[in-house]
Amino acid sequence: NEHEYFTEDRNGIEDGHEPIDLTNIKEKENRIILSITKNLIIRCNLPLNLVEKPAFRDFMKECSLKYRPVSAKRLKHDIIPSLKSIVLTRIHEKLDTTDHVTLTVDIWSDRRCRSFIGITCHFIDQNINPQAYLIDFLRLKSFHTSENIQQMTDEVLERFNIKKKVFRIVTDNASSMIKAYKFGLSFDTENIEVDERNQFITENGLTIEDFEEHFEPDDLQMVNMNSSDFGENEDSPSVRLSCFAHTLQLCIRDGLKNVPYISKVLEKCQILGKCSNQSSKIADVLEELNKHISKMNITRWNSEYMLMKSILSIGKNDLHSIVKLMDNPVTFLNNDLTILEEVVDILEPFNEISIKCQSDTIVTVSIVVPALAHCITHLLEIRKKLSFCTKLVEQLHISIGKRFSGIIHRLNLINVERNEPFNDPLYFMATILDPSFKFYWLRDLNLPINNENRLKQNIIQLIVDEI
Repeated sequence: NEHEYFTEDRNGIEDGHEPIDLTNIKEKENRIILSITKNLIIRCNLPLNLVEKPAFRDFMKECSLKYRPVSAKRLKHDIIPSLKSIVLTRIHEKLDTTDHVTLTVDIWSDRRCRSFIGITCHFIDQNINPQAYLIDFLRLKSFHTSENIQQMTDEVLERFNIKKKVFRIVTDNASSMIKAYKFGLSFDTENIEVDERNQFITENGLTIEDFEEHFEPDDLQMVNMNSSDFGENEDSPSVRLSCFAHTLQLCIRDGLKNVPYISKVLEKCQILGKCSNQSSKIADVLEELNKHISKMNITRWNSEYMLMKSILSIGKNDLHSIVKLMDNPVTFLNNDLTILEEVVDILEPFNEISIKCQSDTIVTVSIVVPALAHCITHLLEIRKKLSFCTKLVEQLHISIGKRFSGIIHRLNLINVERNEPFNDPLYFMATILDPSFKFYWLRDLNLPINNENRLKQNIIQLIVDEI
């Protein structure tokens, strides 16, 4: 019986949104086992063998004399599968009452280079509340080809009977992901990255420990999906929608790599950061100063930002003392520190926006236009204050104008071509319909009153045309 280990509970089991009632259990000891499973093993992500450790069992005896030890094997083969069955039933019930859903699909590898594919489902429920469910998490043993990704996604959608309900699919920028869900879409090859991470590691002489493995919803892109099947539909009028957060990061990388003197200063920061994680002497000094140097993570641009910011926070004199402890000391000149200060000031709003996009409570699509308007205004204002990094500002302006040309052209009252990135009116419609933004963000642009009124009228017309 799949409900053998569960009982009705006033709190129930939460699938992340509302309680699931459990039945057929009355003993207090089984209630404790259920609580251990759902709260410690699942929610806290603790290992199954926790329940077999003597210290844990002693602790539980102190909490309840009626507690009888449970094995990790029982949790793995009986209790967790029963929990999963109940939660999946509730997810099925929710999805049956939903007309439209958006999916996110992501593939990544753990530190043992085992690949997994995760599929989450997002929708608005009958109470107008955003909901999100992990509908499957599968081991991907085959090659990361578009055909394999397409087939696995197809099977999951068939199982939940939601293939015809899919409104958008969100993926990362791997070429195999783009091909898997292209459905007659025009490809933005500049935003496509090679998805074979092992190839990247090999070519760059890296180790798997150089990566921090976790799900990165900010490295996503959206692909329109109108077909009821996973075949190509070249007649589809839809265009691929790129992920805002990831495209913004690509803009930043464009800026950093195209300014040589910034690259040289950043290289010094990377050398110091790596050394600080390997030298006990430097670690002791940092502990005395109550400072730390952030670790570099090549999969996230803002790790570079955090690295530079952490080095700046140390202070000039203490920084010179620390670099002297290195076997091969690097020298931070006064100009280097000034460059770091300017880069951090330039990129600060970009970092804040990227962090905000990772929030579970933020609807990212409505942030896109206000965030771009803020970034553009910020770059115009800060350029007047810079001594060295005006070229970085120029490169960021160019990259934003290129990668977000659909939005930028609409802001400038220029006709938008069908094949331009971010040309979908959805971004403006979502912003205006979001009570947090409406037309407030227009103030950042400081447009002439006539242009501002024309832009408002154009955006309103986009909504009317859609209706």
